[in-house]
Amino acid sequence: MQYSWQKFGLLGGLLVLLGGCAQLGNLEESLAPDPRLVEQQEQAAETDPPADSSLPTDFPAEIPLYPEATLIQAEDKTTVWAIADNVQSLEAFYRKAFGEAPWEIVASPTAATDNLLEIVARTSDLEVTLSLSEATSPTANNSDQAVVGTTFVLSYRTLSTTGTNDPVPTDNANAELPTQVQDLVALQVFTAADFQADTVITRRQFARWLFKAHNAIYGDRQNQQIRRANASSKPIFTDVPANDPDFPFIQGLAEAGIIPSSLTNDTITTFRPDAPLTRESLIAWKVPLDRRQALPQTSLDNIAETWGFQDAAKIDTRALQALYVDFQNGDQANVRRVFGYTTLFQPQKTVTQQEAAIALWYFGYQGEGLSAATARGDRQTSNQNQSNQTTDTETNPPASQNP
Repeated sequence: MQYSWQKFGLLGGLLVLLGGCAQLGNLEESLAPDPRLVEQQEQAAETDPPADSSLPTDFPAEIPLYPEATLIQAEDKTTVWAIADNVQSLEAFYRKAFGEAPWEIVASPTAATDNLLEIVARTSDLEVTLSLSEATSPTANNSDQAVVGTTFVLSYRTLSTTGTNDPVPTDNANAELPTQVQDLVALQVFTAADFQADTVITRRQFARWLFKAHNAIYGDRQNQQIRRANASSKPIFTDVPANDPDFPFIQGLAEAGIIPSSLTNDTITTFRPDAPLTRESLIAWKVPLDRRQALPQTSLDNIAETWGFQDAAKIDTRALQALYVDFQNGDQANVRRVFGYTTLFQPQKTVTQQEAAIALWYFGYQGEGLSAATARGDRQTSNQNQSNQTTDTETNPPASQNP
């Protein structure tokens, strides 16, 4: 009998223990997160774009934004972003986003792009360019640099689907432009209708302006002009084929050694024509045409002793050489004329069309140079002389000679 009571006691304790375990399981279930809520949060994290009140008011809502990207700079139709991920993650995201309707990728990097990413995508009325700067591009491997983060640029422009009714520019409209811009318009470097002062200039556009401005200002000195590239020349850059409308200018500058390429023993194989022009590229391309000699070697100490830029360590080597020479140009230095007094060069800051025009208005070194105003005046004088000669010939024909 005593043994039976012991059995019942043991059985009862076991039932109590099992009941407690069941209640504990119910408690864990009650405290566990709602799986539907977790799923919603995960979906939100994947789809919600990074919110930033500093976005330009005209920033198109349809442009996909990388999750948790931080906006660090915004100018006219150009935004600069920073992310914690590497280039491969950035490229994978935008290839997927731009690979879906209504987007269509119209240009992307080839196998030999020197780790410089550029993707151009379009809809029926919008074009977006994703680009990566030379100086801030992490290496495409598993090095420490690849996980530090990535800075990239999203630039955009509206595509016209119908004819525009823009008014034809008149002399009065030209009169509203800065004098330096008027001089370049008169030299046919660009038209007044093409000039948008605060719009960021692209690399292809600046190359075209640089070529045309230089040759127009040195119009009476054929031996100092840059030669256009022949259409039959083998393209130096894989993304600027011979049928590109700006091929003669870009290829011509490269063949003259003004733009770095394989001809200057650089490993660059792409030009990235539609990427925004940066300050360091402007200086690196323009100064060689001022000095008209090879750029000398320089160091960070040289820049510290001259310009004193706080961010000199971020500047590309070729741009450092150009900056050192530019400082020797006194008040005609490009940095002084274009950017004014500054202790920060900001090498990756984009350049506006007005800044580009100011830089191209003058070519020369240490007091020996030519301006667009001088060239414009010389051209007007030459045209006037030709007109006078024609008038004299018409009004005073040569006297006939009697046999």
